Amino acid sequence: MNRWLFIMLATLLSGTPAAHGGMTGREVYAKVHEVRIRSLDRQTEATMTLLDKGGGTRSRSLVEYSKAAGSDAYQVLVVFKTPADLKDVGFLIHARTFSDRDLWAYFPELKRIRRIPTSSQDDSFFGSDFSYDDFGGPPNLDDYSFTILRDEVLDGTPCHVIEVTPKVRRKWSRYVAWVAKGQWIHRKIEYYRDKELYRAGTFSDVRIVDDIPTPFTMKMENIPTGHKTDLVINSIRYHTSFPDELFTQRALERAGK
Repeated sequence: MNRWLFIMLATLLSGTPAAHGGMTGREVYAKVHEVRIRSLDRQTEATMTLLDKGGGTRSRSLVEYSKAAGSDAYQVLVVFKTPADLKDVGFLIHARTFSDRDLWAYFPELKRIRRIPTSSQDDSFFGSDFSYDDFGGPPNLDDYSFTILRDEVLDGTPCHVIEVTPKVRRKWSRYVAWVAKGQWIHRKIEYYRDKELYRAGTFSDVRIVDDIPTPFTMKMENIPTGHKTDLVINSIRYHTSFPDELFTQRALERAGK
């Protein structure tokens, strides 16, 4: 066999960066990181629908405020508007760095703020199939390792398929993500506990808002239980400039008012 043909075939079969446009998994996620940083200053209004295995549904509406607070810092406030039993329930994040965060939740009927330990960041977000971490900002890339598995076209979108492994085990041991080439956003994600797939999500209806690719429909499923959650963005506005006072525990108690 011709020597150069042999080298080319060996490169393709090995899944090295040369087979993926010269990019490593870390470099792909650096692009994802850049998009997430650019999208930090925003206001989002959304509808969340919970679907149980028997076909029952429950709907909620929420508003999210987010603000970049420095080179590696950000703040997020999420407030539920409906239904009545969740009205003014809130969630607050203060991230001093991408890996150093404080999380709190507020429940009006209890009239108290509850601190959420970092160890619970992968827990269910108020009964949904999303996690608290899903509503956070960019992660610290140094806390993970990244491996490109292959390239694949998903629903007409060319994607890098990348395995992401935390260096300190979370409630999941790894996830596999389909990252849209050129847009650098997730289109699909699968979370594993060792070999078991336990949570999977898709991100669709991607629109360009203020030069930022934005999925307007997000679906997440708990595989063992069959419970699903749909999150649909009703409106989103980027390049906002909210005051720091909006991201205080007092503002959390007052539902952002």
